Amino acid sequence: MLFKKVLVPYDESDHAKSALHVAFGMVGNDPDAEVHVVTAVSVGALPDPLFASGSPDDPFSVTSQIDYDNLLGALLQRTRDDMGGVIEGARDGAACKVITNAIVSASAVEGIADYVTNNDIDLVVMGRRGLGRLSGMIGSVSFGVLRSVDVPVMTVK
Repeated sequence: MLFKKVLVPYDESDHAKSALHVAFGMVGNDPDAEVHVVTAVSVGALPDPLFASGSPDDPFSVTSQIDYDNLLGALLQRTRDDMGGVIEGARDGAACKVITNAIVSASAVEGIADYVTNNDIDLVVMGRRGLGRLSGMIGSVSFGVLRSVDVPVMTVK
């Protein structure tokens, strides 16, 4: 098998679900292969505690760094839990190892690129939206990843 470690960036879209099916189809029968399913949560997903309104009506209001870290940790855990059912549905009996993760990064592109480097990923299989022009044809995140990593990137619609 040419690819032993495949990354599927997951954002809950139908295109990402299609990418899961493709990745499992490519390496699923190899018990030594790994499919990494990763969601990149932007640092800006929650307001910074320094700029929080402090209003009790604001559901994202945090008053300390500890509250912020706890809220972000809960968000990451919920994301990991939500991925579990989708992954099992796409697995189709695949024998490969599945690794799920939710990571925090400045941007989705940066988080995916760092994950590729830090985990010796051989291939990225990701969904694309196709919204227009060159970067829109494959999606802005797909385009950014393609330009940021030194491994093949397969886009799936």
